[in-house]
Amino acid sequence: MLTSLTLLLLMDPSVGVQSQQVAANLPTHFTSYTLAYREAQRSKKPLLVVLNPGEESSEVPVHLEDVRKTQQRRKLLERFVVVEIDTSTSHGQTVHKLFENKPLPHVAVIEREQQWQVFRTSRKLQGEDWNKILQTFQNGDRTASLNLDVQLQCPT
Repeated sequence: MLTSLTLLLLMDPSVGVQSQQVAANLPTHFTSYTLAYREAQRSKKPLLVVLNPGEESSEVPVHLEDVRKTQQRRKLLERFVVVEIDTSTSHGQTVHKLFENKPLPHVAVIEREQQWQVFRTSRKLQGEDWNKILQTFQNGDRTASLNLDVQLQCPT
């Protein structure tokens, strides 16, 4: 799959953009997978990918402003390159296919070397889920793992 994602980089007309230009003018998140991927490679940060349905969809998208609501998450997000993809666009449809057309919205984390997808989910994420995801993968380590479906047992 990552080979296919790398091929997407070759198809994008913005391939000639200098990494210094991108770094000097970094947005809070990208809307182009290609630019986000390159920035993640340059900065050696993990890539947080959010695939959102288009506005016409009945599915509820991930709102990044909701993810950024707490100081803790804003601080953790600085350790990631974040890309939000609108899958109703042609670029978004291509990226969605490369992520195997998972149900939307879909969230994935690619480790800092951009070789391994270390986390993915299409479940509805709550604040505590985001805390766990961002804390677990903030260093971009490919050996990190997280299963949001595991319920901790509490004594009754």
